[in-house]
Order: sequence, then structure tokens, then C-alpha cells
Amino acid sequence: AGAGMSQELSILRRLESGVTLTPIDALADPDIKSFRLAARIENLRKDGHPIETVPVHTGTGKTVAGYRLKRRVETSGQVLLTI
Repeated sequence: AGAGMSQELSILRRLESGVTLTPIDALADPDIKSFRLAARIENLRKDGHPIETVPVHTGTGKTVAGYRLKRRVETSGQVLLTI
């Protein structure tokens, strides 16, 4: 597996833990360290992972793209991660 694959696995693991991942987070994470988060996310989407893009406001007043897994809410009110 190339570097891209292992980065994507690390990104997926982070997303599965329920976080919203931004390019800033991806650079700060030693497991990911990707400058091309959008490209990695695109590949994960092509593999069928339901990842949505949400605006994330930074402390400096900027807005960056954040990525998170779409959640499927069951009628019982329980939130299930869609795998």
C-alpha cells in the first residue's frame, strides 16, 4: 500500500471516531500529515464512504472545509455510524 492508502486509513479512523477533520487537523496529525486532504477525501468517497463537507470556523475568523462522516439516525433516536 502506498502512502496515500495509509493516510486514507488514518483519515477514515479519525472520521469514524466522530470528529470533523479540517486540513489544519490533518497536517497536525502525525498519522496523516497530508497536504492533500481534499484529494484523500475524494478517494474515500469513491470507495463509498459517506463523507460530507461542512464549513468550520477557525479562531482567526476564516472558514475552512471540514469533513465528517454522515450519520444515519435510527427511528429509535440512536445514532449509528454508516459504515
